[in-house]
Amino acid sequence: MAFFGNILGGLAAKQIGRYNQQLYSQQAAIEKRNAEIKVETFENIELPRLLKQQERDKSSLLVNLLKSGVDIDRVGETPYLMMLDQNIENAFDVSIARYNSRVTYQNEVNRSLLTQARGRGEAFKGDLAFRTGIAKAGGDIYTNREEYRSLLS
Repeated sequence: MAFFGNILGGLAAKQIGRYNQQLYSQQAAIEKRNAEIKVETFENIELPRLLKQQERDKSSLLVNLLKSGVDIDRVGETPYLMMLDQNIENAFDVSIARYNSRVTYQNEVNRSLLTQARGRGEAFKGDLAFRTGIAKAGGDIYTNREEYRSLLS
């Protein structure tokens, strides 16, 4: 009568697989939401803070340049060119920060997709164990058909 154990073991494996899939799906949803929160945090907090800091630095540079006086005889070191260089650096810093934010978001979303795939794998393992248990039960019934007096004999 081991076939009962095989059937029940298969059913238990199937239920465990489904439960694990639900856990992984919830974890994937949390990971995706965390990615969205990081993007919102960057757009609403970090980027404005970076832009304000750059504006303060730009203002300080302008004041320092005005205090030092205008010296036109040195090529490449005029206040205008220094301010232009600073603006280019600031734009580059903002571009890098935005790029890093996008890469972080994509990495978090990819992690959530991998977690969902692990959940599907757990469900598949459970279904496979269930089918194996049913097949083992059928084999046991067939092997012991004389003892069980089964309809298969």
